[in-house]
Amino acid sequence: MIYNRASMLTVLGILGTIVSFGIAGFLRKMSVDRIHPHQLQVVAGFVYGAQLPIWLWLVGRNPLIGSYDRVGVGYGVACLVMNVVGAALLGNLLKTSDSPGVITSLTAMYPVVTGLLCWGLLGEEYTPRKLIAIVLMLLGVALFSY
Repeated sequence: MIYNRASMLTVLGILGTIVSFGIAGFLRKMSVDRIHPHQLQVVAGFVYGAQLPIWLWLVGRNPLIGSYDRVGVGYGVACLVMNVVGAALLGNLLKTSDSPGVITSLTAMYPVVTGLLCWGLLGEEYTPRKLIAIVLMLLGVALFSY
C-alpha cells in the first residue's frame, strides 16, 4: 500500500518512465524502418540537448550555482561518459541489426549490473523478496526476447 503523497508521486513517476521507455523503444523500431539508425541518433542527440532548459524550468532553480563536491562531479562525468559510450554509441550500433526490438529488450537488463555493483561495492542489501522480483524480471525479459 502507498500511504503518503510522496510515495504516490514516486510510483507515478516510475510508471511514467516505464511507459515512456516502452513507447520510445517502439518509436525507435518504427524510425529505423524508415531512416538509417545513425540519422536517428543525430535526431535523438538534439532532443536530449533540448531537455536541459525544460529540466531547469521544472526544478525551478539553477543547479550550477553553489558549492561542488569534486568526487561527486567526477562520478557525474564518469556517468556521462558511460552513457555516451555504452548506451548511446554501442547501444545504437547494436540497434542497427535486424531486431532492434529484441536488442532494446535485452539491453533493458542493465539494472542487474547496477544492482550487483551497489551490492558488491556499496553493501546495499536485498531482501529475498527483492531477489525473487529481480529474477522474475530477468526471466520475463529473456522469455519475451526469444
